[in-house]
Formats: sequence, C-alpha cells, structure tokens
Amino acid sequence: MPTTRTATGARKLIEATKRDALAARHKKLTSLSALIRRRLATVVESFYDIGVALTEIAKAKLYAAGGHASLEAYLDAEKLLSVSQARKLIDIVKNIPREQALAVGQERAYALIALSRATPEPDRAVDLIAQGEVDGQPAAKAPVRAITAAARAQREKAPKSPAAKARRKTEVALERGLRALLRAAGLSVTAVRISKDAVRVELPRAKVEKALAKA
Repeated sequence: MPTTRTATGARKLIEATKRDALAARHKKLTSLSALIRRRLATVVESFYDIGVALTEIAKAKLYAAGGHASLEAYLDAEKLLSVSQARKLIDIVKNIPREQALAVGQERAYALIALSRATPEPDRAVDLIAQGEVDGQPAAKAPVRAITAAARAQREKAPKSPAAKARRKTEVALERGLRALLRAAGLSVTAVRISKDAVRVELPRAKVEKALAKA
C-alpha cells in the first residue's frame, strides 16, 4: 500500500509540474501577444520589437501553449497580422541588427535581404546597408522600388542549366574565399568579377593605402 501511495504522489507531482510549465508558457505567450498589439499601433517605429517577439514565439513554439498547432494558426486566431508580414519581420530580425534595420526602415530592410539572396555574390543585407550601391546610390538610401527591381533583375539572370548552376556555385565559393582572405588582411572588397581565366578585384583605394601604411 505505501508503494501505491508513493507512485500516486509522484504522478501527481509530475502532472502538477507539467501544468505549471504550461501555465508559464501560456503567460509568456499572452505577454508577447500583448506586446505585439501595443507595438502595432506604432508599427513604423516598433516593427523590430514585433519581429523579436514573433521570433521568440516561433523558436520556442509558444503558440502551442495557447492551443495552436503552428505559428500560422496562432496568427490567424489572434488576428495580429498576416503570416507573410510576420515572416518578413522574423526574417529582418534574423538577418539585420536592430540599429541598421531601424535606420533603413522595415520595407527597405526586407528588400535588401531579398536582393542579397538574389545576387550571386556572397554578400549579406548588412553588407549592402554598410557599403552597397543600388542604381548608383547608397543601398541604405535607395528607393525600395529600385532595390526590388534590382533583385528581380538578378533572379532573371540566374543560371538555369545544371552546368551553369554548378559553374556559378564554384565561382561563388571562390569569391567567398577571396573576400575572407582579403578581409583578414584588413581589406573590404568593393567588387569581384570572375571570368574563365581571370579574377578581378576592386578595392577601395583608401583601404588599400591604410593597409599598406601598416605593412
């Protein structure tokens, strides 16, 4: 009989622990949902905070604490914002630091992420914001329409055949390694052009002169 009471007590303890954990997750979900609702009123300034909250909900699967099967189901039930918009904000948080994202704005930040993925160069959105150009002007200030058009043009130029894709993959790996090598030497590359028999690198003159002065 004592053994039975012990087993029953242990089972009750486990069930209570699970209930407490679920309650804590539900409380966290409710808190983040409330934050998103507050920030939506000032979405221009607060889009990054919304993205951070959504990222936490998705990563920890907090939506399950509210009885939802997925992030999409949670967003639909709570009527917070569209799934596509939520994915954009999560993408911004994943790829761009807060200061940079707030400086360029939500739409431009996401457009630059799309452009970085479309270009064959191994660049990132943060690189484009820091030193990239779009249509002859700094990427951080370029119109979203121009950035979107540049990304579309890059996608249209992407290699289609298996042989072309394989060649492009080799070129991207070569460029990535070259950029890393030069970055280790204190040089930031403006552009790299790879042809069948040559590799041409464009470097900012000021950076080269500074590196030579230290040599």
